[in-house]
Amino acid sequence: MKNVLCTTTSFGSASPGVLDRIRAHGLNPVLNPLKRKLTARELEDLVAQHDPVGILAGTEPIPSQSLAGFPQTVKVISRVGAGWDNVARDAAEQKGIKVFRTQGVLDDAVAELALGMILSALRHLSRHNADLKAGIWQKHMGGLLKGKTVGILGFGSIGRQVGTLCHALGAKIVYTDPVTAPCDWASPLSKKELVAVSDIISVHAAGSRVLLDADDLAACRSGVILVNTARGGMVDEQALFQGLSSGAIGFACLDVFEKEPYDGPLKDLENVLLTPHIGSYAREARAAMEEMAVDHLLAGLGISTT
Repeated sequence: MKNVLCTTTSFGSASPGVLDRIRAHGLNPVLNPLKRKLTARELEDLVAQHDPVGILAGTEPIPSQSLAGFPQTVKVISRVGAGWDNVARDAAEQKGIKVFRTQGVLDDAVAELALGMILSALRHLSRHNADLKAGIWQKHMGGLLKGKTVGILGFGSIGRQVGTLCHALGAKIVYTDPVTAPCDWASPLSKKELVAVSDIISVHAAGSRVLLDADDLAACRSGVILVNTARGGMVDEQALFQGLSSGAIGFACLDVFEKEPYDGPLKDLENVLLTPHIGSYAREARAAMEEMAVDHLLAGLGISTT
């Protein structure tokens, strides 16, 4: 029986039947034995050990150096996620490996998380929770989303959904995106213009480049709320720490980090809400992602599901 390496930390937990689907087509799913994000070297070792025909991949790096050492048996890399920046796609294609991703099915999950973070920051929910559990009955004045200017960096399907949700609650929406189609309830701006006028900035761009560096953060409105549920590394974490420490940046909500698991100095700040990359961790979305990833895997292997 040919192996399929499942590298996400919880593959099958949201949709248990997905493992049986793999087995029904004569394939053996091999789960991530470390139950955490793999390094490139750890992935290489697992591939060498199990000689899989396909990989149901998480966010672990799959660089060209790793792909060069993969056996010819590997035919498909099917990402369980919307992004594929962690995969050296050109190198994979040159090696004859097909690469897929699960676009669309996690849009609501990530957008709702971003909205929840925005509302939590506005009403100081994490601070109130911590105070009350520490025996402190103290109220901290918050603010409304209604009337705020929400700047969205990256107005693709997820960014647009965040805009839709915030607009429905009375926020003014501005965005920057070089390719998106216009809409009548949001205004396109340059990044420089956006950071200067936004009360809240939510990051939803693709790629892995630094999108908000020290100069960008310094140009933000005083007390700005910053949300990143897109990619770690898009916000300069050192500059963000300095801005939060000085109070120039009012609050930050981060679901992604340059290095994961995260163990950096942002943990020590009160005006930060941190989550362990849970953007897709809504059961309905996760199940749909796993099912789609298996669909892609089987199609890439030329296995008919009808």
